[in-house]
Amino acid sequence: MSLRPIAVLALLSAPLLAGTVAWSQPPSAPGLNTDKPAAHSLILEAEQAFALTPPEHTARGTEADGRRLLELHWTIAPGHYLYREPLRLRDALGQTLPLQLPHSQTLSNAFFGKVQVFREELRVQAVLPERPEQWPLELQWQGCADAGICYPVQQRSIHAAPVDMDRKAQATTSASGNTEAASTGLLRALALPASVLIGPLVLPTMAVAVLLSMLASQWWARRKQRQDGQPMEALLLHATLAGLLAARAAYVAQWWSEYRAPMSASPASAWKILDVRDGGWNLWAGLVAAAIWTIWGSRAHAPLRRGVLQSLGLGAFVLVAAYALRNWVPAPRPALPALTLVSAAAQPTNLRSYRGQALVVNLWASWCPPCKREMPVLAQAQKEHPEVRFVWINQAEDAATVLRYLRSMPLPASQVLLDPEQLASQHWRQRGLPSTYFYDAHGQLQSQRMGELSRASLAEQLRTLAPGVPVS
Repeated sequence: MSLRPIAVLALLSAPLLAGTVAWSQPPSAPGLNTDKPAAHSLILEAEQAFALTPPEHTARGTEADGRRLLELHWTIAPGHYLYREPLRLRDALGQTLPLQLPHSQTLSNAFFGKVQVFREELRVQAVLPERPEQWPLELQWQGCADAGICYPVQQRSIHAAPVDMDRKAQATTSASGNTEAASTGLLRALALPASVLIGPLVLPTMAVAVLLSMLASQWWARRKQRQDGQPMEALLLHATLAGLLAARAAYVAQWWSEYRAPMSASPASAWKILDVRDGGWNLWAGLVAAAIWTIWGSRAHAPLRRGVLQSLGLGAFVLVAAYALRNWVPAPRPALPALTLVSAAAQPTNLRSYRGQALVVNLWASWCPPCKREMPVLAQAQKEHPEVRFVWINQAEDAATVLRYLRSMPLPASQVLLDPEQLASQHWRQRGLPSTYFYDAHGQLQSQRMGELSRASLAEQLRTLAPGVPVS
């Protein structure tokens, strides 16, 4: 069997994969003090310096006015202290829960002046939320060592069922609740992740699904060709090419204003219409075009038409199934973390302080080529959409590197956050850059994009984020 169809298939799939690839982050995360000697091995880990006892929220908890109390207990190592101010407990709705705190000590800090701190141990109580939608809780705290070392803000999610539910009602609905939980758990287990790690490359799941659908179609066409003696592989390749062209053309037509805008200033930017690195495809237009091409190309040969349509059907099944599992199956949506990072303007910033307006969070690094290519697009979008706040979180680079990059790519310094420990990547479980997350004004994740963004693909995501957001 000739290898030509396989070679053509590889050429067709190459732009899909190469155009949507993200760059895998290095396994080590250099910190801000990488030039200092290795004596920091004597410094305690945060979990050792501030040991948090597992929260007590069982039946043994203390009752207060008929409500259950959550008890938190830290054992603080000698020479270390916890700050009073960054200590927060929030519910899933973003509401701060009141804490019952003991008396604190006053400390003169070189960075923040006079602050209130706790030493040796800290016991805190808070009233447990009563409504199911308030769970899980998000706990954050921060501490330092007398030696002058400050730890990043620590976070912990506290999961528990509401305790003030009527027990009789619980018993009555336990069977149906268990069934619903089991079905939900099964659906979530079937949900596809946003990306797939293949060696040093991180590929969007849908790009891999497209390649798999092509391979499945090619396999079936070859099988039928051996049985019927019809030139099915050639027609299938032509139909696949027609589908890819139609999928891209339909997407460009849908977002034509975004592709046309740069051309008014620079006609050379017209090539971006063909630049598939933005991941702009219209799935349904591609499938319809491939089917029409097949029917027309085999109008006089029923066996040929039947075999190629079967091949396309198999590929379409793989592709649509992946699309459904990626977009329609309810999957866990990471909440906006209560993460405090230092901005390029040397100001501590908590991500949850942006609640109340649409938010775009971009994870990037100066060594990442697609990150740098999309940066002007994001910066321009911030100017055009002041109702949306854009935040750029640098991953695993020191402050000097970030500031040096900002001299060539002006961004609002207060919106560029430093994350040398890659806490944001850990929260979103992301392994590739660039990665962008779109949150609504309530702090709920609406969509995400792994890989490079163009004006068109960014406008598409902004429309999903807030239908009222105007596009060019």
